[in-house]
Amino acid sequence: MKVVLCSINSKYIHSSLAVWYLFAAAKNIETNHSVKVVESTINNQVEDIVANISRENPDVVGISTYIWNVDYVHKVAQTLKLINPNLKIFLGGPEASFDAENLVKKDYVDFIIKGEGEIPFIKLLEEDFATEPKEIIQGICGPYINPYTPEYLESLNGRICYLETSRGCPFSCGFCLSGRDETVRFFDIEESKKNILLLANSGAKTVKFVDRTFNCNDKRGREIFEFIAVEREKGNIPNDVVFHCEVETDLFTQSTLDYLKTLPKGLFQFEAGLQSFNVETLKAVNRRTDMDKLVHNLKEIVSGENIHLHIDLIAGLPYENFNSFARSFNQAYDIHSNVIQLGFLKLLKGSTLEREKEKYNYRSWDYAPYQVVSCDTISYNDLLELKKCEDAVEHLLNSGKFPFSVQYLIESTKLTAFDFFYKFGCYVFEKGIKSPSLEKYAQTLFEFYKDYSGVDSGVLRDMLVKDRIVTDNTGRVFTFTHIQDNNFKKITTALKQEKVKIFDNQIEKLAKGKIGFAIMYKNDMVIIADYTNKNPVTGQYSYKEVPLCEFLFNEK
Repeated sequence: MKVVLCSINSKYIHSSLAVWYLFAAAKNIETNHSVKVVESTINNQVEDIVANISRENPDVVGISTYIWNVDYVHKVAQTLKLINPNLKIFLGGPEASFDAENLVKKDYVDFIIKGEGEIPFIKLLEEDFATEPKEIIQGICGPYINPYTPEYLESLNGRICYLETSRGCPFSCGFCLSGRDETVRFFDIEESKKNILLLANSGAKTVKFVDRTFNCNDKRGREIFEFIAVEREKGNIPNDVVFHCEVETDLFTQSTLDYLKTLPKGLFQFEAGLQSFNVETLKAVNRRTDMDKLVHNLKEIVSGENIHLHIDLIAGLPYENFNSFARSFNQAYDIHSNVIQLGFLKLLKGSTLEREKEKYNYRSWDYAPYQVVSCDTISYNDLLELKKCEDAVEHLLNSGKFPFSVQYLIESTKLTAFDFFYKFGCYVFEKGIKSPSLEKYAQTLFEFYKDYSGVDSGVLRDMLVKDRIVTDNTGRVFTFTHIQDNNFKKITTALKQEKVKIFDNQIEKLAKGKIGFAIMYKNDMVIIADYTNKNPVTGQYSYKEVPLCEFLFNEK
């Protein structure tokens, strides 16, 4: 019997861990069945996905089902059944687990695996898939099965790889599915360490821990941090590999926070799901957080300047209106993280909020991803307005392309961070600008804020020049900021002859186009960037500002 396990990922760069767990489970037993994984993405045509599966001539097809692919899963499964009515199709994953009773009624679905699938899949193989018609098979918590087979590693091809060192979550947040029973199973830490080294040397540049709260056990998390740092120093982990963790920052001890500051710059990325600063909101979603400690710990992480920090906020939570969300955003911005992800609430099937939607008068799409459109405290129009803010935040903050302009504008306009992004987001929307180039977006920013109260247009121009030189290794400034100036030749000559020495190996770097510079006219400074030295946390290149007169004096 031929079995195909299919994943339909959201992007090519992602890889699916779920199907590879099942694949590894099959390799752990003696079976005459052949099992193969077929991966695709939602960017593939349904016909292409079906064709890739059908070429394997399967007798059984299993598909991992999530909010981002469930519509594709239905179409793929329905088409596969149309082609071969004798084909057995089963679904697993969150969308199947929490909507099993409805999905199993579909004429193209034969059975559902609900919950953890490794042990049920082994049983199905051993019993030759002799399932009862329309059966819902309850998942079983079994021993850890290592999914990192040679076949999995070969399939990665440099994509993001995922590592699970624990399963479950100690929390039971109302918008999430991970902590429904508030239990955590920790896998053997020594095997996890072996997997860390294996994946770090697989060719992937990002190893993402999928533990729902990586540091729920501070001692264990600290041990893994230390292991990775030591192995990196030994040369057993490539310098360009980064590890991504989802953390609950108020669980860090001060000792661990102090240790984190000693880690190599850019080795770790942390994602912190704050969701809101509204106490009433957090209580409603059963979010147990020591807010003072959380903010203190986040600022401690930022102060180390060595860990890329990503903060999540969710719009549409209970008791959160437009104004209170703006306050939450401002508090998050004051932490000075690298990214603020402004997300919008989805009523996931099986979540507490989905069950309690009448309590808050939630209205949401009845199809994936179940986006909330309104509730008692926020209207659809208010959520649309927040989308405008989100667009500006993505372009101006999260892109990392405008660090100096954003800081200057917020300080000079005396706007709150939220109002700064929101006002510009509204302007972009009113102008009908969609999917703009970086140049177009920068020019629009300049046009909107150059005459704003408190803003000096010359300084704003210089900040945009600085942004460009420090974050883009072409050495070219935005076209609209370019000023023809004979001093450029004098600066180039001074750098070539090292009359003004800024960086090591300066002449060689300049010859290879590894140095960029521009003049900032409001303070008569030259900003010079070294494109061989990039900060892995901020994405900015090393730079120095030198008075223009030093170049002109040396030229004479």
